[in-house]
Amino acid sequence: YVQDGKVIRNSEATILGPNAGNSITDELCSKQKAKFGDLDHFAAKGALKSMGEALDRGMVLVLSLWDDSDVNMLWLDSAWPTDQPPRMPGVLRGPCPGGRTSEPEYLRQATPQSQVTYSEIKVGTIGSTFSSRRLGSAEYV
Repeated sequence: YVQDGKVIRNSEATILGPNAGNSITDELCSKQKAKFGDLDHFAAKGALKSMGEALDRGMVLVLSLWDDSDVNMLWLDSAWPTDQPPRMPGVLRGPCPGGRTSEPEYLRQATPQSQVTYSEIKVGTIGSTFSSRRLGSAEYV
């Protein structure tokens, strides 16, 4: 994706072994589920073929700002589930430490003026929403 004029490339899925890739494929999704010990609901529901069929039927993009009073959004960018060691594959999901400062009550009180602006959203086939010839230029490096 492109943010502030800079292309942000997907990271390589090195935890899945050499040459695992950086693109969402049925194989990558299944490897990730196996590595993390999760149920492969995605494959069971038809994987990318079913996702493509759903997209062909039409979807609505919804963007929102929200918090999570049940598990404090730890599933997004902290260690989750909390009863597993962070060193276990799939548990450490980001740098947030969790604890009191991740609780919605704290965040609402500490940052009551929080807001978000979604802008310059582009939709199109891969590579069609920006000039690919500019990828090597300094602004995209």
